[in-house]
Amino acid sequence: MRSPSSLLPVLVAGVVTIIAGAAMSLQGRANSFLGPVLGHAVFAALVSFVTGLLIVGTVLVSSRRSRGAAIVLSRLVRTGTMPWWTLLGGLSGALVVVAQATTVPIMGVAMLTMAFVSGQVTGGLIVDSTRLPPGGRQSLSLLRILGVLIVLAALVYGARERLLLGVPLWAPLLPFASGALTSVQQACNGRIKAATNSAVVATTVNFAVGLAATVLVSAIILAAGVRWTGFPVQPTQWWFLLGGALGVIFIGLTSLTVARLGVLLLSLFSLFGNLLGALLLDLLTPVDGSLVSTTTVISALGVLVGIAVTITPSAGSPRGPSSRT
Repeated sequence: MRSPSSLLPVLVAGVVTIIAGAAMSLQGRANSFLGPVLGHAVFAALVSFVTGLLIVGTVLVSSRRSRGAAIVLSRLVRTGTMPWWTLLGGLSGALVVVAQATTVPIMGVAMLTMAFVSGQVTGGLIVDSTRLPPGGRQSLSLLRILGVLIVLAALVYGARERLLLGVPLWAPLLPFASGALTSVQQACNGRIKAATNSAVVATTVNFAVGLAATVLVSAIILAAGVRWTGFPVQPTQWWFLLGGALGVIFIGLTSLTVARLGVLLLSLFSLFGNLLGALLLDLLTPVDGSLVSTTTVISALGVLVGIAVTITPSAGSPRGPSSRT
């Protein structure tokens, strides 16, 4: 049982994760605009990873503590103490950026968010029941399952309106898949952070792996005949390049909070921040395909109810040694 007093650190970590989720909604809008300017969604992902790696790499190089943590990670992987595959979380990050740049012009930020987090909470429920998260395994409980079902029902309710308006089925399926893989990414990031005591190292690994993946895919599509068509040059387009910086914020903050929240709760809190940010973007700066209606708002409120159910004191076992198996 989680005591009421233990809810305070969970809620603090939750607020931090909501902020991270809101940053992801703005990243989706920036990358969706950057893709057409560059000629392809993959090129937007490439720029996002380059800028993100420059930012977090600079922080790592300039910090003696972070450099030492990077050496520790290298030794852990080399000796087999940490499995090499835990370093591959950045692959799902690459898929997320491609999904953002590809689908936001078709269905808006809010619908992308609904599809993404449907996969994220589903993956979070599964991953939390394994030994992958750094905080240990969390057994399933009726309230945790009920909370996820409420969230999924709210998201389906909101997405149905968009599908009836003619959005193709593949559009929500792509961010759904990237969301499910993000749950694995967050657990791997948390393990790296726990092993090295450095969110900077975890974030750097993600961006390095994601950049390698997008460089390979970019080379393939360039060889297939796709051309890089330009670069943001207008003064009003400067913010198109913020995707990488916003990704650093998301990965860094969630690397810190996943051990406290677990993958499922982290997914739910980031979902709410992402959806809240998406609603504000689609409402204040609408683009073609975006829609904010009563249905969308009701969907967001349903997500909040699902989160409240999931974090109630009897919803799961506490994080810590007693929850490890």
